[in-house]
Amino acid sequence: MSYSLQVNTPKQRILDCAARLFSEKGFTETSIRELAKAAGFKNPASLYHHFPSKNAILEHMLEDYSVFNIDVFENRGVQTILKNNPSADGILTCLQTAFPQDRAAYYVDVLCVLLQEQLRNPLVRGFMSEQIILRAELHIGKIIDALKDLKIIRRDTDADYWMKIVSSLFYSFATRMMLGIGDNAPDFKGMGMVDMLRYTFDVMLEKCGVAKEERDMPGDGGG
Repeated sequence: MSYSLQVNTPKQRILDCAARLFSEKGFTETSIRELAKAAGFKNPASLYHHFPSKNAILEHMLEDYSVFNIDVFENRGVQTILKNNPSADGILTCLQTAFPQDRAAYYVDVLCVLLQEQLRNPLVRGFMSEQIILRAELHIGKIIDALKDLKIIRRDTDADYWMKIVSSLFYSFATRMMLGIGDNAPDFKGMGMVDMLRYTFDVMLEKCGVAKEERDMPGDGGG
């Protein structure tokens, strides 16, 4: 079944609103009443016809992310992006292709919720370790392989080292959000995580032999 066909259903409307409110206010701080109002229900009890609890909504988001954050890292596609833009922005473009384009905003909201809840919700913590962190490592590994094949970086680049660096960024970013510290109390949608990744990839390219002028290419990422 095509996921896009489900977008305008009441259930999906609830999920969209919940992802936005949870990412902005926090899972615990968002009430069923305000969620029902945002989703267009006059009576908050109507929401329970679709989900038995707020936890059930969060669990459905985890299922969504697991099923539809499909690995689209076909070697040729990644190589095309990186060949056109061998820069930190090019690598970010590759990572962003993991989101279905017609639902990208929803998945960014869900990812923000998962990062926020990782340290206080056991269900999310397990999911982060098994799904998001592992998947991010695999994606970075494939990107590094493509960069090697294109002879953009040295063949002896240690992929495992950079995969672990990216994993640590996800964990540290979740901690910073939880504690409300860091630059402007970072928020994923406020580009805090993206800026951290961009800086890391720029350093990686420099350490692996890509000249600065090659890393500062203009353009939209080749995608």
